[in-house]
Amino acid sequence: MNSEWFTTDQVRQLVELLTVIAAAPDTSDEHRYELDYCRSQLAQQMPALEVFVLAGVLHETTDRPGPDVATRDHCRRWSAYLTHLLSVASTPTAATSQGPSSSTSSPNPTLSVAA
Repeated sequence: MNSEWFTTDQVRQLVELLTVIAAAPDTSDEHRYELDYCRSQLAQQMPALEVFVLAGVLHETTDRPGPDVATRDHCRRWSAYLTHLLSVASTPTAATSQGPSSSTSSPNPTLSVAA
């Protein structure tokens, strides 16, 4: 069953983040394949399993060569946020997720891509 996980803006941010990671010079072909797969699955509504896969790929990126420190930090925050969404969704008595707040401590980072 598909659930609505993301806003349109969050989908755009995640696509940009995955694109930046894939373009990093030390990213392996295998990791690029995983990133392309995740990027192709991204949508506002998607199965929880695909959200889980995306969280895992972003988490693994923090330990791989290639992305710079800021990009790894974005990956770390997104992975934590996605894991949180999945845990809330799996708790029957949990309140509906309102998404991350707009404060600077938000787990949902705003990605700025250098031109």
